[in-house]
Amino acid sequence: MTIRRGALAGGVALLLAAPVAAEVDIRAVTLSTAGTALLEATGRQGEDGLTLSLRRGDLDAFLKSAVIADPVGALPELRLPGPGALQDAFDLLPIDADALADRARLLGAFTGAGVEAERRGVTLRGRLMGVAARDCEAGRCHVLSLRDDAGTLHAFNLSPALAVRLTDAADQAVLDRALEAQRAAANGGLIPVRIDSADPADREVALSWLQDAPQWRTAWRAVERDDGLELTGWAVVENTTGHDWDAVDLTLATGAVQALRVPLYDRLPAPDAAFAPEMLAADAPRRALAAPEHAVADAQADDGASFTRFMLQAPVTLAAGEMISLPFLRETLADARRLVHRGGAGARHPQLALELENPLPLRLPAGVLTLYEDGRGHAGDAMVPELAPGAQAVVDFARDTAITIAEETSRTERVRELRIRDGVMELREDLERRTRYRIDGAADRARTLTLDHPRDSDWDLLTEGGEERLDATRWEVDVPPGALTVFEVHERQPRLRRIALADLDAAALSRWQRDAPDDAARALLAELAALRSRIEALRRDAQRLRALEDDLSAEQERLVGVITALGTDSAADRDRRARVDALDAEITAAATERRTAEAEADRLRAELAARLSAD
Repeated sequence: MTIRRGALAGGVALLLAAPVAAEVDIRAVTLSTAGTALLEATGRQGEDGLTLSLRRGDLDAFLKSAVIADPVGALPELRLPGPGALQDAFDLLPIDADALADRARLLGAFTGAGVEAERRGVTLRGRLMGVAARDCEAGRCHVLSLRDDAGTLHAFNLSPALAVRLTDAADQAVLDRALEAQRAAANGGLIPVRIDSADPADREVALSWLQDAPQWRTAWRAVERDDGLELTGWAVVENTTGHDWDAVDLTLATGAVQALRVPLYDRLPAPDAAFAPEMLAADAPRRALAAPEHAVADAQADDGASFTRFMLQAPVTLAAGEMISLPFLRETLADARRLVHRGGAGARHPQLALELENPLPLRLPAGVLTLYEDGRGHAGDAMVPELAPGAQAVVDFARDTAITIAEETSRTERVRELRIRDGVMELREDLERRTRYRIDGAADRARTLTLDHPRDSDWDLLTEGGEERLDATRWEVDVPPGALTVFEVHERQPRLRRIALADLDAAALSRWQRDAPDDAARALLAELAALRSRIEALRRDAQRLRALEDDLSAEQERLVGVITALGTDSAADRDRRARVDALDAEITAAATERRTAEAEADRLRAELAARLSAD
């Protein structure tokens, strides 16, 4: 492995957000791809404690995760204004927050209080009787009423020239509390947290806490070299912690564990507190990796299949709201560029791809990769997934339109075994599928095509020589220049079916007779088909004879109706009576023939049932 160190890349000079005024010194920051930041800081704590100003949105995570290391071992405590501190303060006062900026309303709230009014050098003391709005020469105005110590009533126009002071210390204290509450809420997004203990000694304490933070991202560069592909990982980091980083130790962590976000600062009546999962970087055993000569970034890294941390050795300075990008890892990989076609995707041209294998005992983060080739410059971009130690990934960066591929799929069915038992035909069949890849080679030179045929757990692969992979079988196909190459993948799916023979008609039995794999089965199916054919013919005859009976009876009824209606003894009526008598004989004959056909059909059905039960 090669981990190198170089000059720290400069951050963006534009100030994106004003930093939070912190009373602690941020020493280290761990950014996780899970979207959290672990801040480690120190500060002086003494008789007045230590104050840390935090954004309103960071308090839940802080109250959940804060850890304080006190060298004297005193029991720590955290004090901060509650989420409803302003409302709570004014609930106990005779005024509301809006009255502080309205002198008439404010003085009206102190009706009965002792006041001192001064105007043009004349001062009058007494008790405030109230403030009322009246019509004045210049329009509506407010008038203050006061009773002096002698009981005389006075009225003053509440103009800017009139100065009024509360003379009672208790009233002054009420006003002071209102102003303090308003001042504390002036910046509602910034909350002071006081860290204190029972020990007043002056000392340095260490503390750490979690905050939500955007994921740090990775941009990979792959550059073609004589000895392979030089892969460099660049970390893109944004300081959204609200604190300036001044030479902090920066750690970049991958991996994800579940953490719970609990509204610890919100004022919520139980049981309304909601839990939402978030992903949090986790510690792993630390392992130092040696940095070779001419390094890009000095780093220590933890090894592990689930979690990895890259600890940059050079301190990082980054103002709140700024972004920085710097290389943190470099590794030379074997050149594994491939021409890849993935069957079943419908693509007409193969992809140019990189087959990446993580040779390190570290989990490499996901990110975009830009490939540079000699003689071409930018060869394309690819998305690299997160790679555990030893994991492989094939990532596409371009398309080779010089080669065209067409897929053709055909299916056939073959009965391998047929058995008849207790009137049920049991079929063991082979459904065969052949996928032909017709590859039209490039005119300039030969290519080697990596063909990934999708795996299907219901099918057995008959074509040999493939490499089994997680979700595909791979073959390397040589494609000569300017020629058509056909590669066929043969698969088989065994299938078992059971069919009740009593449910099959003569045509279906004849079809199965042709497909039967042995003489005995064919003879039995031929016999059953003949019986079923005779039964069906007799059924049709019986239906025809039944219809004939109905027609003859209808004709007879019609003639009887005509004879009855006419009531004559004409020659025509005599012919009609003769026809009625003849129809009796025809109806009897048709009924006799029908019953004979039905009886024969019943006999043949019984014979068919007996034949089926005998096998």
